[in-house]
Amino acid sequence: MQAEWSVAQEPMPHWLENLEDQASAARLELEREQSEARLAELESLLEELPGIFERKFHQRLEPVLDRQQLLIDENERLRALVERLMPQPGEVRLRFPDRRPPQALGSAEQAPLPPLLRLIRGGRRPDGEQLPRGGWEDPTHR
Repeated sequence: MQAEWSVAQEPMPHWLENLEDQASAARLELEREQSEARLAELESLLEELPGIFERKFHQRLEPVLDRQQLLIDENERLRALVERLMPQPGEVRLRFPDRRPPQALGSAEQAPLPPLLRLIRGGRRPDGEQLPRGGWEDPTHR
């Protein structure tokens, strides 16, 4: 009967053990260098991060600033218009009644007329009662 030979049973030669130790040391050195390289890369990204946030902030802020400038320009234009329309000292301006359209009322009701128009149309209130007359009115002239 022949004995079976196995690698596990035979001791490793000394030079092979040294090579295995050198391979392990090289592997550890390589992993350390790779981790240092990754660490350096991460540190450079961290240094760039504030600049990245700054650029992104300005990109988002730009439309807001544009809109703000448009509102400022519109405000200045409206202020100039108001100043131009304001009466100057000593200037007399007439006021006219509101030009709002009559509101939707029922068919039986009518929109109230302004006082001057009521006076012109017979001097009666919508309920038919006579309006008081001023001392200057001529009762015979209607």
